[in-house]
Amino acid sequence: MTEQEVLSDVNDELFALLTETAGIQEFLDEFAAMAARRLSRTSEVSCAITLVRRKKAGTLATSDALARTADEFQNRFQEGPCLEAAATGRSVYCPDTTVDARWPVYLGRLDTTRIRSILGVSFALEDSGRAALNLYSAQPDGFTPAAVKAAEGLAETASSSFRFAVRAASAEDEQHNLAAALASRQIINTAVGVIMFQNKCSQADALAILQRASSSRNMKLRVVAERVVESATRQG
Repeated sequence: MTEQEVLSDVNDELFALLTETAGIQEFLDEFAAMAARRLSRTSEVSCAITLVRRKKAGTLATSDALARTADEFQNRFQEGPCLEAAATGRSVYCPDTTVDARWPVYLGRLDTTRIRSILGVSFALEDSGRAALNLYSAQPDGFTPAAVKAAEGLAETASSSFRFAVRAASAEDEQHNLAAALASRQIINTAVGVIMFQNKCSQADALAILQRASSSRNMKLRVVAERVVESATRQG
């Protein structure tokens, strides 16, 4: 199969994932599994996808538990080839985790009996953040130049689909945050109404009482409001 035929096949599979998976997370999980399957040529490869946004790194999806553990280690210690790939926008290769000295904290805690080489390939996300396709092999020097090129080609081909998935996930996050803010405001308004009724005071005075209770108890305003409402409900 020629390179053009491979890319066409990848595009067909990505389109199928976008249209047939039930949600964004399922798409990302299926993509990680597809990448691991396609890049496991001479040896088995595990795959993870890392997103760095607002200076915080997170693992979006993995093909298996080994990739998740290795990826979360990088995020926890804030160093590693995949984070470097995301930060620099270029591929970063670690041919042997037992001798590489570039990331001592991360590699010092990695299970090198199961992961001997790592390849990080950056994703182009425009303004959605920085990301990398993270590939792990149990073999030393497990990624030949041809394998690196194949991984880069897969990442480039998938970048538009991945940008769409990240934007959709961001929209879901914003919608969730808005719903949480509205729910918080509703419970605070309810607590203010309870205090107004109990103390025969104005709305401003009731809110001030609630705020003083929040400050004196070192608790979030929403938590104090929840307790006020719960107490009133029990008494009622």
